[in-house]
Amino acid sequence: MKDFRSEKRDVGVNFSIAPDSPCPCGCGKAASECCLTNYELYKAPACTTPLPPKSGDHIRKCYASRLADCSTTLSREHYISASLLHYIDQFKNLTVSGLPWLNGKEKVLPPNALASKILCERHNSALSPLDGMAVHLFRAFDEEGIAGSGQQLLYLFSGHDLERWLLKMLCGIASSGSLPTDNDCDFSIPRMWLNVLFGHAEFTRGRGLYVCVDKDHQFAGPHGLELRAITGEGKLTGIGLFVCGYELILSMTGFPARRFNKRKVAYRPMEFHATGKNCEKSVVFSWDGEADRGTIHTGMGRPWTPP
Repeated sequence: MKDFRSEKRDVGVNFSIAPDSPCPCGCGKAASECCLTNYELYKAPACTTPLPPKSGDHIRKCYASRLADCSTTLSREHYISASLLHYIDQFKNLTVSGLPWLNGKEKVLPPNALASKILCERHNSALSPLDGMAVHLFRAFDEEGIAGSGQQLLYLFSGHDLERWLLKMLCGIASSGSLPTDNDCDFSIPRMWLNVLFGHAEFTRGRGLYVCVDKDHQFAGPHGLELRAITGEGKLTGIGLFVCGYELILSMTGFPARRFNKRKVAYRPMEFHATGKNCEKSVVFSWDGEADRGTIHTGMGRPWTPP
């Protein structure tokens, strides 16, 4: 069998990678020692199951207590990964709005203000591999200063880790009481979500990541993050995350008709490919099983119009 790792490989739309170049997953290793296989770039999903043996314990305020695998101590869990909050807060200007306890105001807060004791130490530790991808994801979608740079940028993620990271965020925000309470929506976390999050089950058919693929849709927005809860039939069903304008939609019910809010969406795309003035980037996702795959093309540096 020919060893493709000994030569440059074509990746995504218009990229190639040498085996001794840094792996685009951001781990710091050479690509041939990490995610570059004989056939493709593939990022294996992380393990999020607590180490055996199962504890058999429940701790009431841990949102994963129904799995009967808690430790005896609660820990402070950030709704959004702490590493990402600190990265955005480099200049001490982390501006937050939309949380019920802000009473409609916008406020500069420290990252620790966005945390609550909602997970035991055992379950919190098990999810830490998902937090490890947060800053790399933000950098992948952050286009500040790229135009005219002459750069060709390549990023790689496990799509399954991205889905579970979004689910972790959804569970954290719901259990912390950080969603609006002016309606009768049920914000409880189903047991099935916990099984998926902690590696006891896979996303069932059609559930997971969706991205808008409407013609002329623009991925553009403010520098930062925006979260939107998705509800249906009186229940919490997903979350929309905007990362520097790129919208990632997690649906825990699925969109069989590939439509969401009257927009056409794709299930589990393979790649975002963006071009700008003398610059180009590719953000690639690895998938196992059912996925639409395909490439979503967009341009960099477009002006943002509020929805």
